[in-house]
Amino acid sequence: MLTSKALLPEAKPPVVVSQPAVPKAPVSRPLIVLAGSETTSIKDREELQNPIRKIALFAGLAFLVVRFSALSELLQYYTGIKFYLLYLFAPLAILGVFVTGGVGRTLRHNSSKYLLAFFAWMVLATPFSTWRGDSVALITDYGRVGIIMLFVTGGLAMRWEEIRQVFSAMAVVAVANLAAAHFLGRFDNEGRLTISATSNMGNSNDLGAELLLVAPFLLFVALDHARNKLLRFSMLPFVLYGLVLVLGTASRGCMIALLFVFFFALMRASPRQRIAALVIGVVLGASVPFLLTGGVLNRLGSVFGGQQDTSETAESAESSAARMYLLKQSLRYTFQHPLFGVGPGQFPNYEGGQSRAEGKQGQWKVTHNFMTQISSECGIPALVLMLSSLVSAMMLVGRTYKQARTRGFTDIANACFCYQLSMIGYVGSIVFLAQAYHPYLPTMIGLAIAMSLVAKQHMSAYPIRNSMNARAQPSY
Repeated sequence: MLTSKALLPEAKPPVVVSQPAVPKAPVSRPLIVLAGSETTSIKDREELQNPIRKIALFAGLAFLVVRFSALSELLQYYTGIKFYLLYLFAPLAILGVFVTGGVGRTLRHNSSKYLLAFFAWMVLATPFSTWRGDSVALITDYGRVGIIMLFVTGGLAMRWEEIRQVFSAMAVVAVANLAAAHFLGRFDNEGRLTISATSNMGNSNDLGAELLLVAPFLLFVALDHARNKLLRFSMLPFVLYGLVLVLGTASRGCMIALLFVFFFALMRASPRQRIAALVIGVVLGASVPFLLTGGVLNRLGSVFGGQQDTSETAESAESSAARMYLLKQSLRYTFQHPLFGVGPGQFPNYEGGQSRAEGKQGQWKVTHNFMTQISSECGIPALVLMLSSLVSAMMLVGRTYKQARTRGFTDIANACFCYQLSMIGYVGSIVFLAQAYHPYLPTMIGLAIAMSLVAKQHMSAYPIRNSMNARAQPSY
């Protein structure tokens, strides 16, 4: 009997026709890595080679140097002529931001959105201001310079070499300001260094904070192995001189911020580098008494309870009491007006008016604390938004730093490290100053965004290198 299988034809093995191997097409890496995405942006691919963007970037760098170095103010002070240097570069940079997609690139990270929300809250608080006209002038100036700088530094640089150019521009600012402090600086009646020819650095405390902001960019040049060795080593005396000038301002807040910078650097350093840093710190500390006047030393020593002359003790006690009074008043107004504050920029006027109404003599001064400045003038939500923007930017740079060290990208790690030193020094100093509406914070937040996006693109274009030694060997 035949089975069903016997009726079926015998299966033959399939004939395999060999074909010549076709070489695989190389996998192209994304030209731009978007935040939270690995897809390629066609728009960014076009803008990378856009000559308009490159011209705008150059104008933005010049805008940055002129604005932060107070060059226009110094020229006007000593020549009596207003050169309008900002108007030569700012329009080109701003136009380039909008034409080449810089706004969209800046808004890819939450830190920029938090800052824009902070600015929007300032605008909302203005109708409730105790002096609306003055508040309108403040937010107009902040939007015209501060918010614009967020997009200039955050949206124009698209290559890592362009990020290096931004750092170089900040280093130029540092050298210019050190030169201005050396040649144009004067010592007031208390022996404190100041530059009366400028508004941003006319106060000793403001000068110290500004130097803390820009000095780490000199360190980046010194750590840059791609540069000429002579140039690199020439930056180190500028860095040390900048630290001496910070102490020469006799700003106790800046000195405390400088200590935070020093301890942060020790945390990041290798054992050998910690020893070198400690030796430099000891040498600098031992040299300070010979470099600073007695009045400045006594003022700085008061932070640690040092002995002072009778007149200096009285001055220091009076200054501390005034600052404590202003701090308490700013906290009082914060809780009295928690939503919109007393109006952007109106704490001095409100405090003076309220004190006069209560039969007291008011201080008519700023809060000397950028956080209570915001909370008392714009409300608690504005403070939360500003702090969210700062923390977000710092965390963004911190993550980029860790990735760069792990993968052996020394230049990127050095840039992130110097950025962190700059922000710790500056933010630590303005805890004792009223600089909430200065353009420095928007500029640095924009730089953090650009650094992160461009670093991701740069590292994605190369294979992982030095991964075995990246963790064991610090990048700077």
